[in-house]
Amino acid sequence: MKKFTILWIVLIQLITLNLPAQETGNSKVKGVVRDQSNGQVIPAVSIRIKGTTSGIVSDANGSFIIQASSGSIELIFRHVSYREKSMEVLVKSGEELNLGSIVLEATSIGLGEVHIISSYISDRGIPVAVSTISSKTIERQSGNQDYPEILKMTPGVYATKAGGGSGDDRLTIRGFQQENIALLLNGVPVSSMENGLVYWSNWIGLTDATEAIQVQRGLGASKVAMNSVGGTVNIITKATQSSPGGTIRSSLSSYGNQRYIMQFSTGRLKSGTAITFLGSRTRGPGYTDGTYVDGWAYFLSVSHEFNPKHSITLTALGSPERHGQMNFGLSNSDYEKYGNRYNPSWGTYNGKILNLQENFYHKPQINLNHYWNISEKAFLATSAYVSFGTGGGRYTESFNYGPSLWYLRKNNQIDYDAAYQLNNHTDVTELANGNLVSGYSKIILTNYKAEHYWAGILSSLKYKLNSKMELTAGIHVRNFKSRLYEEVDDLMGGNSWIELYAWSISGVAGRNQVKHAGDVINVDNSSLINYGNLFGQIEYKSGLWSSFLASTVSATRYQRKDPFNYVQDPYSQIVNKQGFDVKSGVGRKTGKHGKLYANLGFYSREPYFKFVYVNYSNAVARDLKNEKITAAETGFEYNNGRVTSRVNAYLTQWKDKSLLSRENIQLADSSLTRSLVNGLNALHTGVEWDITVAVRKNLLASACLSVGNWKWQNDVTASIYNDNQVLVDSSRIYTKGLMVGDAPQTQLGLSLNYSFLDNFELDANWVYFDNLYANFDPANRTNESDRSQPFKLPSYSTLDLYLSYDFMLSRMPCSLQACCQNVFDEQAYTRGDDGSGHDLASFTGYKAQGRTFNFSMKLSF
Repeated sequence: MKKFTILWIVLIQLITLNLPAQETGNSKVKGVVRDQSNGQVIPAVSIRIKGTTSGIVSDANGSFIIQASSGSIELIFRHVSYREKSMEVLVKSGEELNLGSIVLEATSIGLGEVHIISSYISDRGIPVAVSTISSKTIERQSGNQDYPEILKMTPGVYATKAGGGSGDDRLTIRGFQQENIALLLNGVPVSSMENGLVYWSNWIGLTDATEAIQVQRGLGASKVAMNSVGGTVNIITKATQSSPGGTIRSSLSSYGNQRYIMQFSTGRLKSGTAITFLGSRTRGPGYTDGTYVDGWAYFLSVSHEFNPKHSITLTALGSPERHGQMNFGLSNSDYEKYGNRYNPSWGTYNGKILNLQENFYHKPQINLNHYWNISEKAFLATSAYVSFGTGGGRYTESFNYGPSLWYLRKNNQIDYDAAYQLNNHTDVTELANGNLVSGYSKIILTNYKAEHYWAGILSSLKYKLNSKMELTAGIHVRNFKSRLYEEVDDLMGGNSWIELYAWSISGVAGRNQVKHAGDVINVDNSSLINYGNLFGQIEYKSGLWSSFLASTVSATRYQRKDPFNYVQDPYSQIVNKQGFDVKSGVGRKTGKHGKLYANLGFYSREPYFKFVYVNYSNAVARDLKNEKITAAETGFEYNNGRVTSRVNAYLTQWKDKSLLSRENIQLADSSLTRSLVNGLNALHTGVEWDITVAVRKNLLASACLSVGNWKWQNDVTASIYNDNQVLVDSSRIYTKGLMVGDAPQTQLGLSLNYSFLDNFELDANWVYFDNLYANFDPANRTNESDRSQPFKLPSYSTLDLYLSYDFMLSRMPCSLQACCQNVFDEQAYTRGDDGSGHDLASFTGYKAQGRTFNFSMKLSF
């Protein structure tokens, strides 16, 4: 099957080489489209000859060649981020007319500058695999989806809802999970420095504030994305609008979720200042039972131009929200019994639905960017940023190993009333100081609170050495602090909670054991991380050739604070680690429309904080190594104005990978611990292909395909050490030859965009997934005789349809949109965890949402 697929890709690629540009005459007009403010090329510009069906799109280098008849013609240039431009030219019979550079005026202030500081690839000079989703596509296809799901038509990308809660999406690229994918917001890393994770619920309601989402697969071109083993996702927010006006938009889903969005821009004022604001409100019951959502979102962009050399932009955004979740997958028998909307984690409490897996958080992100046009050769962009988050998730505790609230059930849901009955008792317990306490709760509701603060500066200098070479160099420094603690929320009828300090290394240590609402119990620790890197990149472009060489050196300082475990001295020892990366690539144009490229990279990545202090204590992991990633890629691109096709093959070798056992291992002294597994190796290889064909003026067809082979390469030993660096336990981990789970190793997508009746536009996206293995914890593979592959989920496909209609309402542009996702109501497993039998009976997972609809209306003024 794989051999056939690869041959099919090669055949289609060869066929596209012979597809001509759309013809309307024996003459040609060519040129390069550029940004008026900074001279950067603009890809994906629509160029049309007025009064004809002839039209093409500028390629990744901004270039275009269009066939034309002789005589006077009018060219129309259109792009979602630029003002429409028309140009009359005189074409002679048989002539190739070169228009040179055609400049377009951006509708947003500082958009080009944002692209520079964010490592956004606006041309194909840097030879890496990249896909860009425009704001028009994001708006048209967002529907009921969060950020990651908008990317699912990108080869090698797998994004699904995990449990159905708003923002609870999971993303993988080339088989690498989210902690090994870099997420950037305008070029600034927003992934957690503790574990690399991203919580998409922090961005609920902000898709309308997005200019573009760019996915750089593999090591990519970013200078600050040190966790981009699988790839980099760069979200570019909209810059300040240069013209006054605004929009109002509302949407409603078939299961009751509502969203209201308002955007307003002052335009560029006489003072040189411009302000854009967006606000949104999202609320509703959610598709899966108990996954209600109640959230707000805001986006503010303020730009001021002091003079042609200096300008600043302030951007602030955030999304305070609260939503119900389903964090644990269901068994197949549960789905068959209760259906795919069933969620066992909620019940009725005080007459209202309460989910025991509720998330609430607010994480503002504030950036202040300064742009300095030093000279025609030099440009300096500096971004100072700060983020401070607070929130958490709901949990429950039971006194002294008593009955858990999870197992108090009524009508297959949580029975909160039964907890009240348990808390109504006459038992007495003795504290460590000898005092007796009665009336305490045996079951309580708690919140796991997570607070964080980070601040940093990213500065990048771009300098043209000569007409062929350009140097980029800069620095990025960040200070990061976080605190994780558990807080008593609701005593559920009792008078107090008794903290036994059973898990504290210091024991009670004279502390008050009687706790009330708002008090901290069980967990209270902080991470303190300082990070910095220096980066440099040199690009070379000359004739047929382009190349780049980039390198980054970095250092990380770790420390842990844990007053719960260490009463006298809560601080751990300081750990320092260094890392670096080197990336290089070369590209060569072939013929008029083709380009070959290859890139190679290696980096030594410092471990995440969670791997440094691994055992719920300040004990430092022994023999902790940097992870080593070697990546190589080669590809071919073809673009003749009508057909754009790209095919690439990649190899990623991952050595000395670290991971934590998620299983609590019961030791002889009855303490709970977790093990650090390091030294694991994995090999990810694959082929990716995508093609877009302008079949007719009003019909665009696209396809994407990725075929991967991702496997663990070796067996290792997991070791557990105590605070005194004494070996407590060890186990052998048997993973050699096992397939990497949690993402389909085969993906095929087909897409159509059809415009009709002047004002209607229809999109159809069909995607098929196969060779999807269940996720599993390698640390659980301790049986040498069990070399069985994880459970292989059945293959599945989904079809989504999007219809939009544009019209004028009282001289104001208006748009109506409707979408149907999962048209055929596919009831398929999308993700899940492998069980002991490596089969469906022991598997637990999540099924796709059934058929849903979303309707929206947008009014511009």
